[in-house]
Amino acid sequence: MKILYYNWIQFDNPQNIGGGVNVYQNNLIDYLTKHSNNEIYFLSSGYFYNALKNTPYIRKTKNCFSPACQSFEIINSPIMAPAAIIHTNINIYTNDTISYNIFDKFIQKYGPFDVIHFNNLEGISINVLKLKEKYPLTKFIVSIHNYQPICSLVQYFQNHNKCICENFNNGTECPKCFEGKNNKKIYCHRCKAFYQYLFPKCKFISFILTTISKPFRFRYKKYININPLQKTEYYQQYRQHNIEYLNKYTDIILAVSERVRQIMISHGIIEKKIKTSYIGTKIAEKACYHSSAPQNKIFTIAYLGYARIDKGFFFLIDALKQLDKDIAKKVNIVLAVKDLNYEQYSKELQNFNNITIYNGYTHTELPSILKNVNLGIVPVLWEDNLPQVAIEMVALGVPILCSSLGGANELCKCDKFIFKGGDTTDFLKKLKTLEQNKNLLDLYWRNHRPLTTMQAHTQELMSLYNQK
Repeated sequence: MKILYYNWIQFDNPQNIGGGVNVYQNNLIDYLTKHSNNEIYFLSSGYFYNALKNTPYIRKTKNCFSPACQSFEIINSPIMAPAAIIHTNINIYTNDTISYNIFDKFIQKYGPFDVIHFNNLEGISINVLKLKEKYPLTKFIVSIHNYQPICSLVQYFQNHNKCICENFNNGTECPKCFEGKNNKKIYCHRCKAFYQYLFPKCKFISFILTTISKPFRFRYKKYININPLQKTEYYQQYRQHNIEYLNKYTDIILAVSERVRQIMISHGIIEKKIKTSYIGTKIAEKACYHSSAPQNKIFTIAYLGYARIDKGFFFLIDALKQLDKDIAKKVNIVLAVKDLNYEQYSKELQNFNNITIYNGYTHTELPSILKNVNLGIVPVLWEDNLPQVAIEMVALGVPILCSSLGGANELCKCDKFIFKGGDTTDFLKKLKTLEQNKNLLDLYWRNHRPLTTMQAHTQELMSLYNQK
């Protein structure tokens, strides 16, 4: 088959931008190029800008899997990525026709394709799906890795109310989520990054191009300007338009967790059109389905990720401060979070036996970080689709106590390892029970759902791609 994958950023970008979706796209193309005879193409859009040209154009790129995979990018897309950048100019996305035209030109030149698989619709608009009418024999597939179709900030979380966006009040809540991003500054940075990408070994040339291009940056003014008078009905139209196009023009929609599937159905996606498809991971091939940490008298818990409200970091810290002192003194805490103030958190958590802080982590460091950890904590306050960190901890033999929100709790259907999202009392009750009865940790492995390997995931995709 001839397959085109789309993601807003190239899978091997040197800045490692793109999060878990980017890791997944890299793993998938890696597997396919090594284990199949499929012809693989990849397209990205919405990241690089060239102010010396005033129209979008397609550029062939190099990638780590060449020549088995041919990669391209759309320069000067009218839709900047990631999605949050256009939150204050949402009508640009809904009314966009340029993405459709440039995508069509790409298909005409390099297609036709048997399958076009979108891993998001950021950096382009959903209007490209209408190409299904022009290319009816091509299978159009969209994976839902985040909530971009119903929330331009992708998280389906009201950052002003600090709660899940179960009611956006016909769009009136959306402008309140404005985060104060300087879109013009972002655009200028993207232009500079593009010239540096073109001339990585000659900073002088990239500097000259950056300087020369400055007077021309007004060309994208209508796309990058913040619109303080953005009408609330535009956000309502955004949701309706996305759901309509997903239902009308896709052959199948893939949700990365059952929770994501349920949420999308609740917003109007046709139930028979959307299927739960857990993504494959390389780490699943070496998964350790039993607790790997020693059963010491001291109970060690760990939080990995970001110090953000939606991720539940601050909820976790506040909850731990309320844990009984007689229990806290028997607990070690491991935090692998970038830029934490050690003195601040060691003081806030002084009742605990020990606190270890890592300045973030890499995948190669995880085994060492988690070596003595008995329990991972995934305390998200938003419907986190299926956190990569949850998969990583479980694969390395660390059971997780997770929030009822999002998809992490689908890795194990044992109530002892799930607490009501945002409920401090329930969280502390579950944590206390596991600390006092360490033998209960074995229940995690008796009730867990095995992680999906790249082989199993790819076989599932091929079956869907070939489905009549």
